[in-house]
Amino acid sequence: MEIYTLFTIKFKPTKFSPMAVVCCSMVVASCSEIAAPGLANELRSIAQANAQYCSSGSENIALELASTRLEREQNIPLMYQGYNNIEGPVWHDGALYYSNMGTHQADENGFQLTNQTTIWRWAEGQAPQVWLNDEVAGSNGLALNSKGNLVAARQLDGSISYIDWVSQDITPIVTAYNNKRFNAPNDLTIGHDDTIYFTDPNWNTPSNINSETIQGGGQPGSIEPGQRIYRVTSEGAVNATAVTELVPALRDKPNGIILSLDQQQLIVGGMRGLWAFDLTAGEVSNPKKILDTPIDGMGKDCSGNIYVTTTRELASRSDSQVIVIIDKGHTEVGQLTVEGIHIVTNVAFGGEDGKTLFVTGLTDPMDGSSTRQCGAASCLAAGIYTARMNVQGFPF
Repeated sequence: MEIYTLFTIKFKPTKFSPMAVVCCSMVVASCSEIAAPGLANELRSIAQANAQYCSSGSENIALELASTRLEREQNIPLMYQGYNNIEGPVWHDGALYYSNMGTHQADENGFQLTNQTTIWRWAEGQAPQVWLNDEVAGSNGLALNSKGNLVAARQLDGSISYIDWVSQDITPIVTAYNNKRFNAPNDLTIGHDDTIYFTDPNWNTPSNINSETIQGGGQPGSIEPGQRIYRVTSEGAVNATAVTELVPALRDKPNGIILSLDQQQLIVGGMRGLWAFDLTAGEVSNPKKILDTPIDGMGKDCSGNIYVTTTRELASRSDSQVIVIIDKGHTEVGQLTVEGIHIVTNVAFGGEDGKTLFVTGLTDPMDGSSTRQCGAASCLAAGIYTARMNVQGFPF
């Protein structure tokens, strides 16, 4: 697919009246079934928030995957030598923004500053351009709040921050918990009321950060406390959720995080699998394990399906990179294979009508002293894949 065929006009979602939105079946219960006024108000607000991206009736569209194939986009530039990671895709105002993470070559003293990140902007009909360089950006996950503001998980300074679309000024929202810097905020999801939930693993922390100043969490594979899932209110108050108390396995590199379509569940993945938690007034409970493979980023469509980037054994390779799609009941409805990539990292919807699925991936070209293999061939460079879907989805 040519780069210029992806974009034609800006996606301008249809606006709906509050009652039309409230009474649609996008939310869990219909208006007549809701008994508690508090829950009714919350579901009304959630439905209105969803309507920014989802047309009326889209919650009832059945996902069609039989002929869906991901195509690798050509001419996606990369900032770094060797290892490159593309992460955090978010669609805004006719363009895809994404984080490109990597490591610069060693300086004159032999020091390599790891896990630097540039933000790129891929606008309609144009080649991707650097939007924010890595001396400033330092981001991983990117998301939008209810006002369309850009919110970034920044490993550079261990913060959750706003980045202004025009001035590019960065304003930290939270930077620490119990007087210690966060490890390296990785992925985030934002509710209808601008509550932010984010994961904070202890990988991707830049190499110039003193490990004694961060939350910690033990050696690779450890489930020692220190890697958590946090909740940030719209006023900027931060608290650790009970996710890693309920499921200690999620202390091992917590990664992807997303709210269900009705925002009554928080779904969190890490190195040891994927769990869904009931979510009530910001509190999590009743964990349910969905997948037991390593999880990276996630996205969702307007029908309530969740798109999970993970690894599976397929005929082509033992560590095939796939997007597993689960429905609102956590039943697997299909998968998409990402060919030739080392690790698939994240997904987002965008394009003129919100129906283009963007998929990002990373590659470390060397495996020790040998070229890294993706099946029978050498892995391709980090990149972006796309597919046209029959459903609309969310831009982060």
